[in-house]
Amino acid sequence: MAASSPPAPAAAGARQGPAGLGTKAMVCGIVGVTLLPTVYGIVLSVLLGPAALVLGLVARSRARREGAAAGRNAVIGIATGAVAFAVAAAVIVLTLTGVIFSGDDDEEEKPAERRDGQRVQVMADRSGTLSWPGGGAG
Repeated sequence: MAASSPPAPAAAGARQGPAGLGTKAMVCGIVGVTLLPTVYGIVLSVLLGPAALVLGLVARSRARREGAAAGRNAVIGIATGAVAFAVAAAVIVLTLTGVIFSGDDDEEEKPAERRDGQRVQVMADRSGTLSWPGGGAG
């Protein structure tokens, strides 16, 4: 009996089925969501989110067209890719507009100044009693 030879590998540019694209979409989306808490992960999520969306949409359309049941990974990739992209884009926009990490602590450092610019005089009472407006004590 002769041993059977292994099947020939697919060509480098061969078209993948919906299962392979759906899995890639799912991995891109999950990695994008997982990396969101890191600074570099936000930048990567902006790239991985749309990649997961595109791969997931292509895999979902191929699965519908070919009648394959491999659409679950594609849907997971679409959902996680959308979340990763939306959250990363929102953090970047809020950071650039100064809502997050604004560093504006002037109001806490200057309690003698109101927001409208009027100055309020703050005096220390060294006598131990508080003086009431109108001159009367207590």
